[in-house]
Amino acid sequence: MRKIWGFFTTIIFCALFILAFTYREDIVNYVMSSAIQNKEVTLPNEENNFNNFEFSFVHETNDFHVKNRQDILNVIYTILNHGVTDFTFYCDKNYKNCTDDLSEISQDQVLLSTINNFVSPYNSYEKVYFKIASYGEVNMTIDKLYSNEDIKKIENKIAEFETINIKDNMSVRDKIKAFHDYLINNSVYDKERAKAIESGNDTKGSNSHKATGPLIYGMALCSGYSDAMKIYLDKLGIPNYKISNSNHIWNLVHLGGEWLHLDLTWDDPVTTDGSNILLDRFFLITTSELHKLDKTGHEFNMEFYPEANS
Repeated sequence: MRKIWGFFTTIIFCALFILAFTYREDIVNYVMSSAIQNKEVTLPNEENNFNNFEFSFVHETNDFHVKNRQDILNVIYTILNHGVTDFTFYCDKNYKNCTDDLSEISQDQVLLSTINNFVSPYNSYEKVYFKIASYGEVNMTIDKLYSNEDIKKIENKIAEFETINIKDNMSVRDKIKAFHDYLINNSVYDKERAKAIESGNDTKGSNSHKATGPLIYGMALCSGYSDAMKIYLDKLGIPNYKISNSNHIWNLVHLGGEWLHLDLTWDDPVTTDGSNILLDRFFLITTSELHKLDKTGHEFNMEFYPEANS
């Protein structure tokens, strides 16, 4: 009897072992997924250049157990917006397509760069990495575009600009115009680098793609102009973000109860004789006015930027 019982015990043990080995990944995923559901997740206390403007496409969240695709976008925005460089969040156990959606979003450079448009340039990423575990743990690591040295240079230059150009009795619109004119008068469009980018030979040898380009080195691409302007608009406490398509980027600003476009690149045209021209045709204009002046170069995805439709 003991031999029979021992035989059946061995058979049962072997069967259980085979089942556990066969479904080991599912078992580990279930155990790990269950373990993380009640895990408390909070952002670090430090807030680095954080802004609290409310937008339609993405918004701040304090729930880091994502339950749908929009939750993922909101979490990515929140992490970037707070200047965090390494953070882990989780899939809710009832979100069955979570890891699939995360994989798709993590590889969608247009979508990720769009989210980048809503945060302070100081917190924007140069590269962002996602490590997605099958059981729903997601680690996000950010390499920032701006170094601490860049930020210090920019802050000092803007302080210098304000000391010379900004008066207490100036309206917000006049302050924006003063900075608009200052950037254009003290920089030129980096047409050589623009050609290199277009031909696929860009080596990032200059700073023209960053705010340091127009502010410090006198050379700018559209991203350099728009970053510099966004930094200044953030300082003024004005709701704003960058708006972009595959070829161009500019600013959208909430002023006087409406959302208005501001494009320094197109107000600083490249001339045949090299002369420096200051325009204001693209200074705080409505979407309809923008598209009357130039629709082809300023097409954009209304799903990303619904404020521009107001």
